[in-house]
Amino acid sequence: MKRIAYMFGMLSLLAVSCSDDDGNDGEETPQEASLVGTWDFVALDATGVDEQQILLAEDVIEVLIQQNCDILTFTFADDQTVTADYRDFTETGRDVNPDGSGLLIECPEEVISTTSVWSLEGDQLTFVNGDLTEETVTIELTATQMIVPAEIVDEDNLAGAKAIFERQ
Repeated sequence: MKRIAYMFGMLSLLAVSCSDDDGNDGEETPQEASLVGTWDFVALDATGVDEQQILLAEDVIEVLIQQNCDILTFTFADDQTVTADYRDFTETGRDVNPDGSGLLIECPEEVISTTSVWSLEGDQLTFVNGDLTEETVTIELTATQMIVPAEIVDEDNLAGAKAIFERQ
């Protein structure tokens, strides 16, 4: 569960660029789609990935989203800063459902906020990570959806998965 908490903590440092939206029916390139606004983490896509750790994380995220838990939200500003609000998962997953059906998955009450900076050239996103060093990743962006590689969160356990965000 600590790895899932780490995943959400590292995702909170992710940031991306903004520019003009030219209205190409959601098929914009990163430079054409504007990210100014608020984006919610809605899914972990593990399609084609055959790793039990990733599939477990995908299941946990699905349960939390069904509970209307706002796991991670980015708010992008015009000044190239991004604020991430995410749930503190360090104490989650320690209880078992009373009916014996597995772990009790509840949305944590505590919300943590962080701020970072970003730059974007084409589909190459550069941001300041948790080690306070610059990191560059390839992203997919439309007017309503942003997809980032989940391995920036945990290279050993989430390689091949994608983190999906939707505009509020």
